[in-house]
Amino acid sequence: MTDRDPDPFYLFLHIPKTAGTTLRSIIDQNLEPENVITYYNQNSRQLLDNLDAHLTVHPNFRAIIGHFKFGLHQIIERPATYITFLRHPVARTISQYKEHFVNQRQRLLDSDGNLLSLAESVKNKPSLYANYQTGYLVDDKELDLADSASAELALNNLETYFSVVGLVEYFDQSISLMSTKLHWQVDEIQHLNVKDLEVDVSPDLIEEIEAINRSDLIIYETIKSKLLDEFETTP
Repeated sequence: MTDRDPDPFYLFLHIPKTAGTTLRSIIDQNLEPENVITYYNQNSRQLLDNLDAHLTVHPNFRAIIGHFKFGLHQIIERPATYITFLRHPVARTISQYKEHFVNQRQRLLDSDGNLLSLAESVKNKPSLYANYQTGYLVDDKELDLADSASAELALNNLETYFSVVGLVEYFDQSISLMSTKLHWQVDEIQHLNVKDLEVDVSPDLIEEIEAINRSDLIIYETIKSKLLDEFETTP
């Protein structure tokens, strides 16, 4: 995780279900909403493909935030740096299930139209959850996300191109570290978009979720170790 130019263009790579709503409120405090491009409509792919031209026409833009994958820096000429947050794969999977349950319930239906439980969903539709974070952090569609090479590439990208990598489980500490690194003001941290749906998670299910998220788990544990050291040494 590297320090960058004083005023780079910020690429806030928001992996779904990693506290992005709360982070966006902090971004707005420091960069002003009118200076931030929001990319959450997957139908607006043209925006990403023509981002550099867009920034030339609108030079006041200072950041983009949304569900885009690593690699966007390659198509813009401004100095740029990434910021992202990661989440333990089990917690992220549970949160993803809750999101589908509330807003995209059709994704949780079996072939007979029955609503799947979390355990059934993980077993029958693992592609909804498997190594989801790794997929956002590598720019190689040919890679098998379950392969250790994918985790290694993702970790190299995080080390080389990201000025801030936080963890949802250490959100307040991560925001404090981000504030120090970017010289940002954070007045108050409000935890937004929290869903209170309860789901049953057995020890066996935790093992199953971890088994289909081996790359995500390697990345998470590696970043966690580094961050805990940074928390100790950063004033």
